[in-house]
Amino acid sequence: MLVFQTKLQKYQLATLISSIASNFLLFFATITPAWQVANDLDADRYVQSGLWLYCPGQAQCWYIFSDSLINYYEKVDVCRFFLIGDCRKKLLRTPYFFGWHYAVLILNVISMIFMGLSIASIIFAYAKPHRSRIAIIMLDAFCGFASLLLGVSLIVFMVNAEMLESKYLIGIKNTYEKEYGYSYYLAGLAFVISVITILFAALVSTYTFLFPEEVTDSQYSLKMSNNQFAARYNNDLQQAYLPPQSQLSMQIPPTEHGSYIAGAVSPKGEFRSQTRHFYSY
Repeated sequence: MLVFQTKLQKYQLATLISSIASNFLLFFATITPAWQVANDLDADRYVQSGLWLYCPGQAQCWYIFSDSLINYYEKVDVCRFFLIGDCRKKLLRTPYFFGWHYAVLILNVISMIFMGLSIASIIFAYAKPHRSRIAIIMLDAFCGFASLLLGVSLIVFMVNAEMLESKYLIGIKNTYEKEYGYSYYLAGLAFVISVITILFAALVSTYTFLFPEEVTDSQYSLKMSNNQFAARYNNDLQQAYLPPQSQLSMQIPPTEHGSYIAGAVSPKGEFRSQTRHFYSY
C-alpha cells in the first residue's frame, strides 16, 4: 500500500509525477510532425514538418532515418535557391530533412532515457528508504542531464529553424513562412516541467541528507502501511496457550476409567499418601 505521510514522501511523489509528465510530453512531441507548420494556399494544404516525419497534407506522411538522404538534400543548394525545372518539382513533392533534425531527434531520445532512469531512481528511493542516498544522487544526476540535453535540443532547433533554408515553404506561386507547431510547444512545456523536477529533486536530496529523521519516519510509515507490525502482533496472539504439565503426569498414560491421579509430593521429595477421613456426628 502506498503512503505519503512525511514531507520526504510527498516531495518524492511530486518528483515522480513531474518526471512522468515531462517524459510523456517529450515523447508525444517527438513522435508528432508539427514542429514547423505552414499553410500552402497555392495547393490548399497544411504542411507539417517534424524531426523525422514530413506531412505535406492530410493524406500522406513520409519519414526518414537515413544519413545518406539527409546529406543528399543538404547538398542540393542549386535546387534550393534557384528552383529551376524538374528540381523545383522535386523539392515540392519530396520531403527533405537537414542534419540538425537528426541531431535534435537524438538529443530528445537521450533526454527521455535519462528521464526514465530518474523515474526508476525515485521509485527505488521510495521503496527502499534505508538505501535511498545512492538512488537520490543518481536522481539528481539523471534529472540534470535530461533537462540540460532537452534545453540544448530546443536551442539547436530554434537557431536552425530561423535560417532561410528552413524558415520558408516554397509553394507553386508564392513562398510561405513556417511557424512553430504544437509539437515544439509540447517539447518546451516538457523542458519547463523538467526544471521543476530538478527543484523537487533538490528538496528530496535536502531532506534525505540533512534530515535523517525524515528517512526513518518514511521507513516506519511504509512498514506500517504494509501491516508488518500488525501481522507480527496477530501471529503472536494466535499461538495457542499450552499450560505446563508435570513430568509424572506426562509419563503415566490414562486408564480406561479416567486419568490417573498422581500422589502428592512434599517439598523434600517424599511421597505423601492421599487419605480420606470420614467423620460421623
